[in-house]
Amino acid sequence: MKSLLSWSRLFPGMILTGLCLVLLPAAIPVMAQEQTESFSGSSHFLRGAYQAGSVLQTNDFLKGDNQAGEPIDRFQSARLEFGWQTDGSEDWHHTFNFPTYGIGLYGANFYNETELGSPTSLYGFFEWPLIRSPRWIFNFGIAFGFTNNWESYDPVNNPQNVAMGLGRSVHIEGGPNVEYRMADRWSLIGALTFTHFSNGGSQRPNHGINTVGPMIFVKFDTDTPVQMPTRRQISNYPHGWDLTVCGSAGKRNLTHEIADPIAREDYLNRNYIVANLTVGLGRQFSCKSRYVFGLDLGYDESVGDLIELDAYNNGANAHGTSSDNYELALFAGYEVTANRTNLIIHLGYKVLYEDVEGRLPIFYQRLGIKQFVYEDWFAGLNVRFHELGSADNLEWNVGYAMKL
Repeated sequence: MKSLLSWSRLFPGMILTGLCLVLLPAAIPVMAQEQTESFSGSSHFLRGAYQAGSVLQTNDFLKGDNQAGEPIDRFQSARLEFGWQTDGSEDWHHTFNFPTYGIGLYGANFYNETELGSPTSLYGFFEWPLIRSPRWIFNFGIAFGFTNNWESYDPVNNPQNVAMGLGRSVHIEGGPNVEYRMADRWSLIGALTFTHFSNGGSQRPNHGINTVGPMIFVKFDTDTPVQMPTRRQISNYPHGWDLTVCGSAGKRNLTHEIADPIAREDYLNRNYIVANLTVGLGRQFSCKSRYVFGLDLGYDESVGDLIELDAYNNGANAHGTSSDNYELALFAGYEVTANRTNLIIHLGYKVLYEDVEGRLPIFYQRLGIKQFVYEDWFAGLNVRFHELGSADNLEWNVGYAMKL
């Protein structure tokens, strides 16, 4: 049993670095903006943290059905972050009570390197101060990024690891923290975080790993901290309707159940394209919130095989048509807006589709982030799931929003 985290390999090279750098603007509301003479500009900080906590027992592998024969029920992690403190020069700084944002590196030890590896993450974070005083700040923080170096499922070498089907995953995190300023540039932060690791259904098995635990940060301001201006109420935001058109694509991985052992080999570990065209009407109703509703026109390449296998397993013969792959759904959602970044939560319900066992569920949810990268063009990444927690697939998307 490892008693201490191996610092020499805490942050090994990650092959997803380039991918993360593309998406980091989605977690960082703004990197640089023209400052007026009355504002000092954002200040910067470094902070490091140690965490020890619990692994939630959400599947048999974590409960002890593994090579070690012991539950994977605890973990420890360390992280290093670089961040920006907003100065109040923009309206959205006041809307979110002068938030901070930045990038971070994370490494964890699950005390089972043979089957889980040494996961490391690159992520962006955003912290929203809910209560602020001269020395104390009560924040709520979120983080989104990518994790590499998992020891993934392998039918021969790692057959019991049903938690991670890929060596890479999404890293999603959230939780409250309390910051206490001890000196001009030094602060101590106590936090409680919930972290979810999953590949979003891109590769089965994918039961994922969820952790929760306390964390302690030491923070150092690398330059003179921002002197917070008087917070003002912001009422200037777009009041009209907008039309959004968005295209997305991802991959769905399935291992089909089939009775015939000879035919079964042809249907193991198959990948299918899942695509979507979304048209939505939206309207902002506060400085940081908007609602949206519209239509999802979806395409699921797996439906043809599902129709054939359903018939085959019932002693019949059937073949799907190309139109069976399409579906139409209604959706409604809520979006949090911070400058040019939106955090989205959508609920969808299919109204037209070919009903076949194994198809993506009728009622689904979507959690994601999108960043306006050039004028009214945006790019983003969503996790589509059902039952408020079971991931179906990732949706990489690009879209355009226009005022009506």
